[in-house]
This record gives sequence, C-alpha cells and structure tokens, in this order.
Amino acid sequence: MRLGELAELTAPEASDCDLELTAQWAAFICLVDDRFDRSRVDARPEEVASLFNRLLDVITGGHAGSGSGIEQALDDLWRRTAPRMSTQWRERFVADYRDFTLATREEVISRTDSVRLGLSDYILRRRRTITVLPMADILECTASAPWPGLPGGEDLMRALRLAVADVAGWTNDLASAEGDLREDRDNLVTVLSRERGCSLSSAREQVTVMRDGRVRDFHALAVSLTAMAVPGTEREGVRRYVAALGSFVAATLHWLGVTHRFDALWAPRPV
Repeated sequence: MRLGELAELTAPEASDCDLELTAQWAAFICLVDDRFDRSRVDARPEEVASLFNRLLDVITGGHAGSGSGIEQALDDLWRRTAPRMSTQWRERFVADYRDFTLATREEVISRTDSVRLGLSDYILRRRRTITVLPMADILECTASAPWPGLPGGEDLMRALRLAVADVAGWTNDLASAEGDLREDRDNLVTVLSRERGCSLSSAREQVTVMRDGRVRDFHALAVSLTAMAVPGTEREGVRRYVAALGSFVAATLHWLGVTHRFDALWAPRPV
C-alpha cells in the first residue's frame, strides 16, 4: 500500500522512528476500515459495535489484555504515542476515534437496512468515516506539530481540519468509485449521480471540481491562520501545525493516486 511513502511525504522532517510510527498508524487505520468495507463479507452492526468497543477500551483503559491481534496492535501503537502527548491530546484523539466508530456503525446499519443517504448527509458522514481527524492527531506527535494555542483562532483550526477530511474523503471516493459501485456501496460519485440525475462520468467530473474547491478552501484557511497576529513563539507553533496538515493533504492526494489499496486482489479472502 506504499504507506512508507505516504509517511515520508507527510512528515518529511521526522526521524526514522517517527516515520515508521506514522506508517504503522496509517496501516492500522486503513486495515480497520477495510475490515468492513473491502473484506467481501457483509458486516453486521453488532460485529462492528463489538470490535470498536474493544478498541476504545484499549485507548481509554490503556491495555489490550488478552485481546485479539488487532487490539494488541492498537495497544502497541498507543503505548508508543500517548505517553509523549498531553492529556488534552489524548482526550481529543479518543473523541475523534470514538466519532469515527459511531459513524462507521451508522454506515453499516444504513447498508444493512438499505438506506440511501442524500448528498448533504453523505458528505457529513464521510468526513467522519474517513478517519482523517485521528490521523491528524497522530501527526501532532510524529511531525512534532502539536495543536497550537491560538485564542480567537479555534474555529479556523477546526475548519482547516474539516477541509483536510473532505479532501481525503472525496479523493478516496474518486479512487474507489468503481469498486464501490461493483459492491453496491455508497460513494460520493454514485450519491451525487443519484441525487442530481446525471451520468457517473458527469458525477465524477463534478466531484473532482468539488474536491479541488476544498483544496483551495484548505489553502485559504491556512493563509488566514498563519496571518493571525500572535506572539512570535505561538506563531511558529501555528506555522508548524498548518505546514504538517498541508504536507498531509499533498501526501494524501499523491498516495491515493498510486496506492494499490483499491485493487480488489489485495484484500484477503474470508476463510
């Protein structure tokens, strides 16, 4: 899946140890997501709830006990990350990952009940299921770019993070559109086609325009944040944080064009 390349592009100044940690977090996030989306097995809501409850126990209770391999993997990652970060960071990561788990449960229930979302509802859920916000939290650690104290800039910071999530989610949907269509899974391309009554090729073009617009939104927000009048030491923190997210956006756009994640042949067959 070329996650080492993703890590190097995302955190180019990180140590080898932190590049490895970045790539391993990305692998964990992708494989948990693909467990339900690309495993060729219809996930049941209770199965999703059970797994995510166990994973949340790891990052809130601090240990995996005698859990499954996936719980032990998260426990290993958490032990190498959380102690380096503040209590506020740990609370934010848990909140972001919990929201991802809730959105994924909602998605599986919708799929089980054959519920089709409208475009606006799909967009809101997609930014929660893409798992970008937890990964952005990880970059605070591995890219040495912690959330800066920025009085008066909190709303801009949140808007910047949401722009990153939308860019990644929509680019992901462009990359996986054919596979999602074959598997009858909702995707921004197919949802837009259905809602606007247009062809899939036209929908793809429209989603590309939407995605490019969100990239511009990100850069405009980044300029606004770095231009804010803050003391010198805080200005450097803002610059590092914005630069880390900018590298993440650029790396994601590149990686989603070259990864084999969406090649149906890579996913293991159910036993």
